[in-house]
Amino acid sequence: MSKSAKHADDPNHTRTKRRLAFGLTGGVAALAVAASAMAATGGTGTAGGASAQSLKVMSLNTWHGGAKVTDGVNKIAKQVTASGADVVALQESSSSVAKEIADKLGWKYHTASGTDVDLVSKKPIEKTDSFSKESSGAKAIAAKIDGVWVYSIHLDYTKYGPYNACFDKDSYQKIYADEASRKAQAQDIAEWTGSAPAIVAGDFNTPSHLDWTEATKAKHCNSEVEWPATKAFADKGFKDSYRELHPSPANAPGNTWSPVTKTNSDYDNKPEPQDRIDFILHQGGSLKPTSSRTFGGGSDWPSDHLAVVTTFRH
Repeated sequence: MSKSAKHADDPNHTRTKRRLAFGLTGGVAALAVAASAMAATGGTGTAGGASAQSLKVMSLNTWHGGAKVTDGVNKIAKQVTASGADVVALQESSSSVAKEIADKLGWKYHTASGTDVDLVSKKPIEKTDSFSKESSGAKAIAAKIDGVWVYSIHLDYTKYGPYNACFDKDSYQKIYADEASRKAQAQDIAEWTGSAPAIVAGDFNTPSHLDWTEATKAKHCNSEVEWPATKAFADKGFKDSYRELHPSPANAPGNTWSPVTKTNSDYDNKPEPQDRIDFILHQGGSLKPTSSRTFGGGSDWPSDHLAVVTTFRH
């Protein structure tokens, strides 16, 4: 969608996030202990012989299905392979794009009409589901993979909060009021997920309540904001995999917006706020993130977002 078309029906378009086209110790004794432990656990290192599984999840905004870059779908497939992901939650996608990506990878896919979110998976898809709620505009899809429900979501992009804080210098009351749509969507989706082991991945179009803190005010336009969309998931028991493993937002900001958008022409080419707005959340069961990182960038990168990649053990 063009910039003008995106803004056409939005009286607050200046707060709409823009999309630009651009050694060993212990010797023999240690080895004996290790061998004994492996024998006791069936060789897996887990009690009772249960085998822990690994699931690597990627969240990727495809920038209008790869249409904003040359050979976009092939580049997306290439980057998915490079990430080592087992399953990818796609946003700004479509059923045809998801199918094309899956076909190139030899993977499975799940889509639902009326959404711009899809899932592609290297592992078998056991079950699928989808959700929409007209009152809030919330939409999401889900696939059960390795016994875990994985969700792809994309929240409302309008009235982008960092513009309120950094460009318009709005009051906190105004900032929170303009977050109402994303908050409602997050609450509806979080409620829909229930209490089963779940991974929610997507472009939230908002920063995290864990990031705009007293310690990071200098980096965030002198503002401390408890962004309500991510807080809605936290209130339902979801944990943020990246922040769980990188607890300091000052030392590890994890920004995903944006590797290509650095200035904002709607605001006299002021520096575009750089933020972490793509997330992989989890709750329930034995899900445990073992690594989490941003992924992407560079001349061959097909998106205006960085991706997030988290590996879980379960």
